Amino acid sequence: MSHFKRLLLFVFSGFLLTSVYAESQRTLFSLENQFPRWEQFEVGAYYQGSAANDDTFYPDTSTSALFIRYGILDNLAVKLELPYVGYDFPTGANESGIGDMTVEFQLKPYEDIFGYPYFIPHVSFSLPTGDENKGLGVDGTTVILGIAYGSTINDWIDWVIDLSYKINPDFDDQMILANSYIWNLSEEFSLVTEVMYEEAILDGTDSKVLVTAGFSYDWTDSLQFDVNVGGGLTGPEDVIGQARFSYSF
Repeated sequence: MSHFKRLLLFVFSGFLLTSVYAESQRTLFSLENQFPRWEQFEVGAYYQGSAANDDTFYPDTSTSALFIRYGILDNLAVKLELPYVGYDFPTGANESGIGDMTVEFQLKPYEDIFGYPYFIPHVSFSLPTGDENKGLGVDGTTVILGIAYGSTINDWIDWVIDLSYKINPDFDDQMILANSYIWNLSEEFSLVTEVMYEEAILDGTDSKVLVTAGFSYDWTDSLQFDVNVGGGLTGPEDVIGQARFSYSF
């Protein structure tokens, strides 16, 4: 085992209370039926970076975030996420700091006895922890209302379609649509392909369409590692990538 893996296992072992199989999210843009069990915690961290198209005035962005998800019930979870964001503008200006914390509730009111199909309504709220004067947060609460529907193909390809409505306090509201496919090559390893559409906020700008591919790997029954990379077909992003660790206990 590499020193890097030993370090990760050492850090997360302090949270270990019992041995349970991890059911962390594998998708980036949609919500699948991977839930913590009742009174189970999931903690994690991720880094996401994106580079803007050269012909736009949008900044390159980076986000490092910590999150925790708790199973209120077997089919109801709450998630808290605190990001640290950074912006690198084409003019040479830079801003970085804590962004707006988000609180999300995820409910699975229906799931077939075999696990598919299923419905998951979800709602998230932002808290004004970021400095709005530096562009790290917004003046008000952003609310996202959504519902995900998922099923499976030939017992080894999971898919999710997730439709959301984003209520922005300072800009026009937005429709967001995501479609994800998870190719289960083994119990531990899956390939993930996704596409996401986000309606433009400002008149005269292009709506965003992102396409990504990646993988999800269960190092142990509790520790999961995910990587996604891709780019924008339309919109300001040229390249986007994310790496994420999650640990369930």
